Amino acid sequence: MEFLELMKGVSLEPTDNSLRIDLKDANLRGADLRGADLRGADLSRADLSDANLNGALLNGADLSRAYLRCADLSDANLSDANLMGTYLSRTDLSRANLGGANLSNANLIGSRVDSTQFGDNLGMSEDIKDDLKRRGAIFEESPSLRSGILVCS
Repeated sequence: MEFLELMKGVSLEPTDNSLRIDLKDANLRGADLRGADLRGADLSRADLSDANLNGALLNGADLSRAYLRCADLSDANLSDANLMGTYLSRTDLSRANLGGANLSNANLIGSRVDSTQFGDNLGMSEDIKDDLKRRGAIFEESPSLRSGILVCS
């Protein structure tokens, strides 16, 4: 599915001299959104499973309770995004920036986190941080780089 095709009928609301993209509850399964500028977009409860968001700009986006199973978010910027309750199982987050993202109740089981940048995240216990570090995530206090797990079937 192409980005322009997806944008037909999308609500664009002007806020502070910019546009806010409203894709709340959207079915974007398998969508090709490589490099898309979705900064500040409302993608809450959207189905983005198997979507390609490689290199997408999602800074400050609301992805709360979104479904991103097996999505490609490698090299994406998710800084300050709301990922509360988001399903990120088996998602490729390699080299993504999740600094400042709210990860409360997010499911990161089996996600690939090689060189993924975390820091100042809400909702992350020390156990979760330790698990992510073992899988290759980078925290301000840990510059180690290791492989993660990714198996989609």
